[in-house]
Amino acid sequence: MTGADVFRIMPDKEYEKIQDYDELVELTRIEHENDERPTFNGKINDIGKYDTIFIGSPIWWYTFPQVMYTFLDSYDLNGKTIIPFTTHEGSGLADVVEVLRKYYPNATVAEGLAIRGRDAVKSKEKVVRWLEKTGF
Repeated sequence: MTGADVFRIMPDKEYEKIQDYDELVELTRIEHENDERPTFNGKINDIGKYDTIFIGSPIWWYTFPQVMYTFLDSYDLNGKTIIPFTTHEGSGLADVVEVLRKYYPNATVAEGLAIRGRDAVKSKEKVVRWLEKTGF
């Protein structure tokens, strides 16, 4: 909708192949408790050319999935405007705004958007209103 470049933070670990929900929940709990940094595919070659960065993510364990921390460890976004958005099942934005402000104290972290995962497919109008509100 914004015409922006897109970089998908795709973990090397193939979570989608885990068919058992409880097994997946347990795996992500352990990653969270151990503060793991799973690797991801690809890289952004020239992050410096971007002034505004949207960071979208599901919420796992009331925060970003651990692979998102790997991303945050990999790029300096200070001086940029960061706009978070999440899907969740009750946690809203959780702690992502605080995490982003801690990682990047010299960035502007704009108002984020949180959408329940089960409502995501029917949330286009909500996303459009939010984008208009943020200036995009």
